[in-house]
Amino acid sequence: MVEKELSEKLQRIFKIKKTSFDDPGAAAEQECLFINIETSVPSVRDQIMKQKVMGTCTLFGTNQKLTVGYIPKCIQEANPGDTKDFFFHDMETNTRRFKDKVQRGFSFVYFFSAQYDPEKGTLDEIDFTTQET
Repeated sequence: MVEKELSEKLQRIFKIKKTSFDDPGAAAEQECLFINIETSVPSVRDQIMKQKVMGTCTLFGTNQKLTVGYIPKCIQEANPGDTKDFFFHDMETNTRRFKDKVQRGFSFVYFFSAQYDPEKGTLDEIDFTTQET
């Protein structure tokens, strides 16, 4: 539930068509935002589920496309409805560089909220097994 909404919002904010919760691996696929959820703290009250999700994201691309300033620019130009539940920090983390390809990253805190109304079932039958000692 939270992964789907998080992925969709990040795709819109950073104008990326693909996201993945997998490890980027050695291939360093371009045009994909790799999301790493580090912690997720859920709570449920009054049929509302809230989750504080903390993690990091990594992007790979050419130096011409992922210029310095790309990440804050995307956040600034994004729809406020997509960014209001986020706190972005450690932006423009540059961890690796290979020829004309760069790796850029950032950290985030995402505050997720959704209706929590699990389906209630009925108990039809109970089987008891006894053991004599």
